[in-house]
Amino acid sequence: MTCLLKMKAMRDNLSSSEKKLADFILDNTHLLRDYSSQQLASAVGVSQSSVVKFSQKMGYRGYPDLKLAVNESLARGIGLNTSNGPLSRRQKKESITDFIREESAKTIEYLAEVEASDAFVHAVNVLAEAKWVQLQGLGEGLYPSTRLAQGLCQLGKQVQHIADYRLDLLLADQVVEDKVLVIISLEDCDEHLQELIRLNRSHRNKIIGICKYGDTKLPSMCDITLQMLVDTQVPQLLLPPQAINLSYLMDMLIIALQRGRE
Repeated sequence: MTCLLKMKAMRDNLSSSEKKLADFILDNTHLLRDYSSQQLASAVGVSQSSVVKFSQKMGYRGYPDLKLAVNESLARGIGLNTSNGPLSRRQKKESITDFIREESAKTIEYLAEVEASDAFVHAVNVLAEAKWVQLQGLGEGLYPSTRLAQGLCQLGKQVQHIADYRLDLLLADQVVEDKVLVIISLEDCDEHLQELIRLNRSHRNKIIGICKYGDTKLPSMCDITLQMLVDTQVPQLLLPPQAINLSYLMDMLIIALQRGRE
């Protein structure tokens, strides 16, 4: 399980006490095997109930399940590289491919969980039934949205994928039957996206949101949400690993639609 990656991805959205717990676990993963919830609370300087709530926020029933997931991640070496410094000259020359492979591999298991989820199945079914699909990608979601648009066109779907925000809103306000809006954004849901959602919602169109794990705003406005792990500690590259991982998710959607037709 990608427990440690989830902690990294959600860190910026945690409270101060939750950040203390996340930082302690990430820095002292090997110690958690022998720690009770009370010992962890004492080591971090928070209440025992805070440990329980933190465990539940990470998606586990309680601290024992969280500790088991952390130990599994430790045993398999997942998410243990916390270095966020620049690549050395030697790494840049010899290990760029390995670096991208390593960063991409971190989320493969998580993508398998996404594929098995009800949300993924629901999203594929909604896209399969749609005649029109309006796509909008923000920031690092721009390239993956183009990738999805190309795949949907090849499947015979009518696609609206416009970079011009004003035209994007005009298209959103058109009455079109069996239309779906897909938003891909690892950033905060800005005013344009909110207006895009509002217009599509007024015409009772289905809305699929693809966002970073831990985001709470965009999921609350969408019918279906697929969440991606985003490691905020990796170095910023021209093509960040999270953009690559988003592209993997687009491929998964397209292949699922193809298999559904076959």
